[in-house]
Amino acid sequence: MQKPKREITISNRYLYFYASLVKRIYGLIIRNEHKNQPNERYTGRLDEDGIPISQDAPHTKSRLPGTPVQDEIVLFRFRKRLLLGICQAVLSRKISEITVLSEDGRRLRFHHTNLVYLTGTSSTDVPLKTYTMAVRALSQKINLKDVWEIAVESATPLPLSEIADLFYNTKIDATQWIALYLHLHHACPYFQPQSSNSYSPYTVDQAYFRRQHSSRRKDRDEEREEFIHAMANNAESIAEHTLTQRQQTYLEQIRQYALWGSESQHATHAQALISEICKTKKNRQKSAVELLIQKKVWKRDQNLDLLRAEIPTAFSDLAIRQAETLAPTCGNRKKQSVFAIHPPDHPNIAVSFRRRLFGGAEFGVHIPDIGALIPKDSHIDRDAAERMAHIPFPDQPIPMLPDLGQFQSDKAHPALSIFWRVNRDGHLKDYCIAQTTAINKADLSTENIDRALNDSTHPQHRAIQFFSQLSTRLQKKRQTTSLDLEEQSPSNHALRIARELSLLAGIAVGRWCDNKNIPAIYEVRDPIENIESIIQIPHPIVRRHELRRQTPNIDLDTTPETHHGYGISHYCPITQPTTQYTDLVMQRQIDHYLRAEQYLYSVDDLNTLRYRMWETQDLIDDLVHRHTRKLMLQSWENQLGREFRAVVLYHKMRGVLVELLDHPFKTVIYPGYPVEVGDEIDLRLTGIDRWKGWAHFTEKNYQQSAVGF
Repeated sequence: MQKPKREITISNRYLYFYASLVKRIYGLIIRNEHKNQPNERYTGRLDEDGIPISQDAPHTKSRLPGTPVQDEIVLFRFRKRLLLGICQAVLSRKISEITVLSEDGRRLRFHHTNLVYLTGTSSTDVPLKTYTMAVRALSQKINLKDVWEIAVESATPLPLSEIADLFYNTKIDATQWIALYLHLHHACPYFQPQSSNSYSPYTVDQAYFRRQHSSRRKDRDEEREEFIHAMANNAESIAEHTLTQRQQTYLEQIRQYALWGSESQHATHAQALISEICKTKKNRQKSAVELLIQKKVWKRDQNLDLLRAEIPTAFSDLAIRQAETLAPTCGNRKKQSVFAIHPPDHPNIAVSFRRRLFGGAEFGVHIPDIGALIPKDSHIDRDAAERMAHIPFPDQPIPMLPDLGQFQSDKAHPALSIFWRVNRDGHLKDYCIAQTTAINKADLSTENIDRALNDSTHPQHRAIQFFSQLSTRLQKKRQTTSLDLEEQSPSNHALRIARELSLLAGIAVGRWCDNKNIPAIYEVRDPIENIESIIQIPHPIVRRHELRRQTPNIDLDTTPETHHGYGISHYCPITQPTTQYTDLVMQRQIDHYLRAEQYLYSVDDLNTLRYRMWETQDLIDDLVHRHTRKLMLQSWENQLGREFRAVVLYHKMRGVLVELLDHPFKTVIYPGYPVEVGDEIDLRLTGIDRWKGWAHFTEKNYQQSAVGF
């Protein structure tokens, strides 16, 4: 406890100035300034460098001055920090070193010259934590303003002993000495430490700015403590509008750390906050996620991968308002009666069919003209350019555009149409591209198309029969140039018709752009190597796995190369303008050329766009894969012990890779007995780790572990 000090009066100031004058004139202390300081006023004594060391403690007898004993509490400097610690050993070497157990629990070793003070107090008498708390609490209460007002008038550096005399004005113990030393070196706004163990007073302006800085730091510490208390209190909710700007920064640092861990920008600060809020948790990043969910900053089912990708999940207010005001304006376009086809897992298209007067037929494929509906660089267009594609999450898909572009019954809608003429033998003669106004006369689902194909009295019987025969011929023609195993016959007529007509429309648009030298984006893919060996794999799941593993990625190019997956060339996809931004851009390119006979996007513009599309598509594929696995693990959490059937895909260096027969989930297992590729084995689910995205399996018979990935 600090003792009351004598008031610094005018007479005391006169005596101090007189003593300083004597020191300057006669040089009684200047030659050895700060080295022959009196030691009788301190519990610890000073060594030859002016550093106080203990002399009165009984356990310090019969040892050299300045050498601590075991279990003695000492003050030392370590990496520019002043710390208290318990001496554990003094290593007597050529360069003596001291090992201590510091106040923050670390075992440190330092050179003996970094030893500042020997307290003469044993840790067996006073615990280090108690001693440290008392010293640092006393250090925070020290105010040297009165001493500074004396020293600033003469601007003379003061030794520590004179500052202690003026401040305490009585005999002081080791606790008071250390508290004053810590205050002068860390928090004092009035004195600056010098290299000669003295302290020079700051000027009036310097002291003012340092006091302001100290006040701001105190406010910052109070805001930090309040934030930590609020986050640690389970019963208290966090509303961001109630936080100060600095506290919002703390919350954002925790949010960034929860997403990116040690790679976040302020990871060190976030770790310090989380360690104080969640003291018992070891995994700090997982603790940060749980903390944000507990405080309702995030939802329980928050998709963290989507946040890391920084893909916007909601449309901006400007885009929503603009979408509400958009109305399909058809202008002077030619009206065309169509009927829409709605196959599952395929974008909707509309078709038209009529018999020509002099033989043959004419049919058309009609796509919602979103490029003409949404202006370039509008708010909706910018939002779509940020997403680049539709994200097909199984539970909650994220659209690229608002609900636009659907052919509604008996309503006019702008369309981009491709018309073909067919001769009497059913062969395609020529085609043309035009902007039309499509009026949907019927919506045909899979069941309606099957009914129309089998019922000769159905209004669309002749059209559906024609499209079924045409799609069959187109598919056979493509499969003669493609050995892609994924090119199998669709399970229903609607899907085959929609897919073949979409590919036919893309080929027509690509050839049209190439003939007119219009810059375009083409979809291409290299052939699969060793396709014959994949065909010979008997098990369908193993064959599918090897096919996907060896299939080259689909690329986007500005030159019309071959798409070996479909067995076609000049393929320019435009049928998915609501789910693929490249299709929307190509629609806008064609619309602009049809109106002005000039292209809107240059080759450089399209190259930049396709590079972005590559990156985005890879990112979306990874997001969908991770989220699908997360949903799978979530559905299995209450099914521990459930048995699964799996097939061996291939041998790894350790274990074998298997895939579940009924779920798209792969895992490495260690069966304990020889297995071959294509063998089916039984697994039992033994654990789920949703944080790591793992499912732990055990081989049913041999009890060997397996970890899913």
